[in-house]
Amino acid sequence: MSTDLTPGQHALLEAALMQQQNALEQALHQQLGGQDRVSHALAAQEGSPRQEPSQDAEREVDLARSDTSLQALRAVNSALQRLREPGYGRCVDCERAIPFDRLRLHPEVLRCVDCQAQQEQRGPVQHHPTM
Repeated sequence: MSTDLTPGQHALLEAALMQQQNALEQALHQQLGGQDRVSHALAAQEGSPRQEPSQDAEREVDLARSDTSLQALRAVNSALQRLREPGYGRCVDCERAIPFDRLRLHPEVLRCVDCQAQQEQRGPVQHHPTM
């Protein structure tokens, strides 16, 4: 547990993360119709071999929605893991304490406001394939 958070704050953040986790898992289960993502994608593709462009677009939107939910779920799961370790609530860049009000609104954040703004100004991280 982080030494910067009171036990009450820690419990509040853990409860919020658990609630987010549950809501995301339910939404993802509903989006995928109870299937795993791969099975769902295959079923959507096999549904109609000669799909109209609108059906292709719907499938892409469906997959993007599940991607977004999965990414959010990963962030929440990671935050729950970090919450159980020393250092939760500290910025990964400058190591300053992230204000509790920021954590309360977004318990999965990794950076303080200043470092997050700097990160966003740099833009997305470019991954270059290695040869």
